[in-house]
Amino acid sequence: MASASIGTAWIQVKPTTKGLRQAINSELNATNAGAQAGSSFTSGFAAKLGAVAGITQTVFSKVTSLVSSQFDAAISRVDRLNNFSNVMSNLNIPVEESEATIEKLADRLTGLPTSLDSAASAVQLFTTKNSDVEKSADLFLALNDALIAGGASADIQASALEQISQAYAKGKPDMIEWRSLLQAMPAQATQIGKAFGMSTEELGEALRTGELSMDDFMDKIVELDKTGENGFKSFEEQARAATDTIQTRMANVSTSLTKVVAAALNGDDLEKPLSQLVDRVIELAPQLITGFVRAVVGLL
Repeated sequence: MASASIGTAWIQVKPTTKGLRQAINSELNATNAGAQAGSSFTSGFAAKLGAVAGITQTVFSKVTSLVSSQFDAAISRVDRLNNFSNVMSNLNIPVEESEATIEKLADRLTGLPTSLDSAASAVQLFTTKNSDVEKSADLFLALNDALIAGGASADIQASALEQISQAYAKGKPDMIEWRSLLQAMPAQATQIGKAFGMSTEELGEALRTGELSMDDFMDKIVELDKTGENGFKSFEEQARAATDTIQTRMANVSTSLTKVVAAALNGDDLEKPLSQLVDRVIELAPQLITGFVRAVVGLL
């Protein structure tokens, strides 16, 4: 009986021991798997934090680079504006008119991706032809609005401005100059043609033959810049709508920063340019913050 009882006990303990070993091994394996998962999570999270840190560093690096790059632009701006009155005086334009023109250009170009330097250069060219700096400023602002509203690249816009400025100086455009304008602002050229009761082809032909003067053409652009035509918004309104993009707002921040640096270099009051810079940053901030947050969330 004792032998049978021991034998029965041995048979019962043996499978239990095996089960215990399996249970222990199972638990150890589960523990190892958990440790590996924890290690993997820690490693992955660390990598994501590193990526977030990289994004942040890139943003601050670009901001620092932007501030640094504005010094050269500011120096160019100061030189150009200080020289503007001198150039105008050679055309018998009083200093007071020159300074008032610069102020007008600066105010109207706020919020547009057009530098005051390029505006001053174009106004000088127009004034060489008409000897009227105030009218030249209106001509430039209207043409600039029409070109921006056309939505072409900055290079195409700049080329068209140069070509039409040459045509204005000569009194009529050649085919190349006219095509440059059509490439930069096709819809706006159509609106100008309708204002004259012509198609764009008829308008170009009338200008090239002298049937329609460049003075009348430019005056019509100034008119449409203020009032629009045939149900279309004014060129100024079209330009503002066309530049409501993140890229343009970035350019506006850059331009405003240049104004601040230029004012500091010139010893001018910083209140107005600083206020404009803050306004431009506030306009841009929602898009930048949203983009940053989306980039970070995408990594987590």
